[in-house]
Amino acid sequence: MTTPFLDAMRPFLTRNTFLGGLPVAALDALLCKGQECAFEKGDFIYRRGDPGDSLMIVLRGRVKLANTNVSGKEVTIDYLAAGAIFGETSALDGKERAVDAVALEGADIFVIPSRELLPTLLAHPDAMLAIIRVLCERSRAGAAIIEDNTLKMRARTARGLLRLARQRGHKRPDGVLQLIITQEELGKYLDLTRGNVNRQLATLKVAGLIRVLGTEIIILDEKGLDEIAAQATIEEGSNRDRP
Repeated sequence: MTTPFLDAMRPFLTRNTFLGGLPVAALDALLCKGQECAFEKGDFIYRRGDPGDSLMIVLRGRVKLANTNVSGKEVTIDYLAAGAIFGETSALDGKERAVDAVALEGADIFVIPSRELLPTLLAHPDAMLAIIRVLCERSRAGAAIIEDNTLKMRARTARGLLRLARQRGHKRPDGVLQLIITQEELGKYLDLTRGNVNRQLATLKVAGLIRVLGTEIIILDEKGLDEIAAQATIEEGSNRDRP
């Protein structure tokens, strides 16, 4: 791999990914073994059941992780932007891919083969720990999605929107969170129709909690959204306690 490529990739990966914890020599060795792949909008980066032989990093664009339930309905698990890693579970255990990964727009993906990744992680425990943290975060998010689907639409929207904004959004210099997502994408994540998402977002806008500018959702009042989610959790617990 050429020196210009290494010089361009090293700062990006150091700033944005767990690979930043590796010594320069170890990082360069992985870069030399990895491969940059380009995908068009709608392309499958991999499908559920494909061999799990690599870890992937989003360099540019956005990626959707999704599955299809028994009734044939798509269930979105996560949206990823530049700097996010995915495919880590299969890369570590060597089993088949458990979800589909689809490019939501033109995307550049850096692919690191498991046979190169695992020895490096074993030699550098801090990087292995960073991977474990990603796995834990994704596991908690999956559990939260399941729990959210038992809530009323207003609470589900507030909790899901906050979670996505905090995990996948961007914090502006003034401290305000913003998230780039279409209402259709948000609906698939929340398991709501686009119409229901539109109505719930409109309610939150009127309450002064968010502002919507096209595909950009700006969180104006994190505390207010948290209170909606917390109140829903309290009501849920009270209902369970009733005889």
